[in-house]
Amino acid sequence: MPDMKVKVNQILAERDLVAVYWTAWGTNAQPGMGFPATGKKISVDGMTIFRFKAGKICEEWSLWDMLSVMRQAGLVSSPQ
Repeated sequence: MPDMKVKVNQILAERDLVAVYWTAWGTNAQPGMGFPATGKKISVDGMTIFRFKAGKICEEWSLWDMLSVMRQAGLVSSPQ
């Protein structure tokens, strides 16, 4: 998504972990991640957890609803 934007909704931190709840949106204008370009607008919420060691990110875990992304892109039909 060449016009992708990301908004940080909330950040929480404890000890060596930082959790970021975010929303990303843009247009599926180019092929990527094995999917064709569809020209459709997509918006998805997600979360990323970072683990820090010596002031640097040493691990990262992210999740988002890929099925929702595929439905918005018109690659998977919604249930009836």
